[in-house]
Amino acid sequence: MADLITIWAGSCPDTTPLRRRGYSLGASDRRILPDVNRLRTVITGSRASRPLRFLPTATICLGVGGVLALAIAATAPAAPVTTAAGKSTVPGTSQGRPAHAGQLPILDARTRVSVHIAYVMNTHDSGRRSLRAAILAANARPRRSLTVIDFTVRGVIRLRSALPAVVRTTVIDGASAPGHAPGGPPVVEVDCAGHPGPRFGRGSNGSQLLGLAVDDASGNGVSVYSDSVTVNGDYLGLDLRGRAFGNHGNGLYLARSSSRDLIGLNKAGNVGVIANVISGNRRSGVVLDGSSDDTLVSNRIGTNRAGTAAIPNAGDGVVFTGSADGNELGGTDYVNPATGQANDPTGDKGTKTPVFVVPPLGNLISGNRRDGVLIARGSDGNLLNGNFVGTTSGGDRALGNGGDGVRIEHSNRDSLTGCKFVNNPFVYYNVISANRGNGLLVDDANDITVQGNFFGTAADNAKVLGNRGNGIEVTGRSLNAQVGGVIPLGNVSAGNYRNGIAVTGRARGFVTFNTFGGLFAFGGAAPNHGDGILITSTGGDNLVRTNVMSGNRRNGIQLAGRATGVTIDPDIAGLSTKGDSPLPNGGDGVLIDGSAHGNIVGGDLRSVIAQNTFSGNRGYGLAITGHAFDNRAFGSYLGTLVLGAKPAGNSRGGVLIGGHAYLNVIGTRNIISANTGNGVTLRPGSHANVVASNLIGLSRLRQPLLNTGRPVIDLGRHNVVRGNRYPGR
Repeated sequence: MADLITIWAGSCPDTTPLRRRGYSLGASDRRILPDVNRLRTVITGSRASRPLRFLPTATICLGVGGVLALAIAATAPAAPVTTAAGKSTVPGTSQGRPAHAGQLPILDARTRVSVHIAYVMNTHDSGRRSLRAAILAANARPRRSLTVIDFTVRGVIRLRSALPAVVRTTVIDGASAPGHAPGGPPVVEVDCAGHPGPRFGRGSNGSQLLGLAVDDASGNGVSVYSDSVTVNGDYLGLDLRGRAFGNHGNGLYLARSSSRDLIGLNKAGNVGVIANVISGNRRSGVVLDGSSDDTLVSNRIGTNRAGTAAIPNAGDGVVFTGSADGNELGGTDYVNPATGQANDPTGDKGTKTPVFVVPPLGNLISGNRRDGVLIARGSDGNLLNGNFVGTTSGGDRALGNGGDGVRIEHSNRDSLTGCKFVNNPFVYYNVISANRGNGLLVDDANDITVQGNFFGTAADNAKVLGNRGNGIEVTGRSLNAQVGGVIPLGNVSAGNYRNGIAVTGRARGFVTFNTFGGLFAFGGAAPNHGDGILITSTGGDNLVRTNVMSGNRRNGIQLAGRATGVTIDPDIAGLSTKGDSPLPNGGDGVLIDGSAHGNIVGGDLRSVIAQNTFSGNRGYGLAITGHAFDNRAFGSYLGTLVLGAKPAGNSRGGVLIGGHAYLNVIGTRNIISANTGNGVTLRPGSHANVVASNLIGLSRLRQPLLNTGRPVIDLGRHNVVRGNRYPGR
């Protein structure tokens, strides 16, 4: 520390020695250095770095009432440095992101600020050297000052009335208490005893609440009404033993007047860091009520500290509401600094041995009574990365929330992302599994992006942890939901009790792109109990492209109800990821029923899948039934492997047109071959359908690849069969 601060005896208003922990300190006594060093740790958040360079001198004054004051002038932060991991960061920033303006006023190079240390020396509700007295002393300081409240005792502070709101920049540092282990659980508890919990009011910008348990408040455990507040190392809703002792409201409440808060810290990106445990509260865990630009990392919300058992919040885990915009839940780190290993649950798309690393900055949000995460009421542009929602901390066992894993309603441009285009797939994925509702529900929300996540499987890409509803449901009048993207941006939606994906209501502009629906990523079957994807939406302009919808108990793809305006191209249903071996759906590859109309199966989109291939299924490759009408299928392979040269027949036949289906067109350029049963069956009741210009019983190379039944059997009325090629014709 000598190169950072030179201690000298200045003129002080009070030079009374301060007795602390059994020894006396004088104004120029260098034994004060441990306190200064610890103060620097509080300010910078790290013992290892030197994010501030102080001016050569500082005045140290020993104030009355056990208050240590430092008047320090700070220079600008240090220049960026390059870490061992190759990341360029500015020391003193949070999670690799720029430090929030005003997070600590001492960072302002143009001003002189006074820093004061107040000591809590007993667990009394009030009186000299109590927590209450320390807060009152902090509030009495000038506006451009910082007070650090240190604890020389541990134990339970049981309140007889509410603590005063904090209205100056104050660090309440329970982690300074005797016996507190760095990164460990709190050893100081504030038992609110049915009174209001701690509150950071206007004027307390840059304050910190560190290492406390706060419980049994009459309302919210902690309420924040100022900017750039840090909450870290706390229990909100648990006592010191980690048992439920819930606050009567939410665990943590961030108001509209608050922004740029840090809820949890993990600057080094270490795996296994537990920032806060926010559980057991009578309402929700964390509520951002109009609060924006906040970051929440490495928290356990709804579970015990170990993340192995539920201590439910009675409401949701995390709520974004009332135009809470631009917040980040989790982070994009995916390397374990201790080992250097990067998370790679698919083994570089199935080519290497998988490596599993829990994303270090992600939150565990499990065991809550309602939704894991609720984004509602115009809360736009929020980002979720690396969170486990509905599982244990290891991501391999069920610990579901009682509602949906993530629910987005009446909000726009929110994102769940697990990788970038330059990454391997799923490196900082959200794993949203084992919830009692849907994995993700998007309801009347626009421009939602969902890329690189697991819905219904364990984090290791090897076990099923199905959501009780759909893996993903998009409904209402939602516009332009983007589920997946080019490799590696696809999602896994498998093992769910209903469908992998459901698109309902009047959703429009929906895209699913590179989804594994019913199987592990680049792996074997993980069946959804329903369809890989079910679309009943009447909104139109919905696209199913470059997906593998295989291994499901029912159909790979189903269009039902009055679904219209859907394009299916190019997809695999009934084969493995590469399309080179069967992975059957229990029903049809594609089923179009109800009154679904105006849909297209086929097209000219180019991707890693050359064309639609619906093969190897227990039912038909394509079935059009009910009153479905005006649907067209062309350029698709039904009964072969993806290259169209080897057999992978569907068990009941290639194409079925049944029920009262009418005005549907099968052709041109379909290959309908190697199926068990007929190539095409038109049942009684079907009418005015067309089967034309297809290869039936032939491979792509025009070699015989016979169906076991007839090429075409027409039992309907006014159907047209023409221009098809069969073996020998």
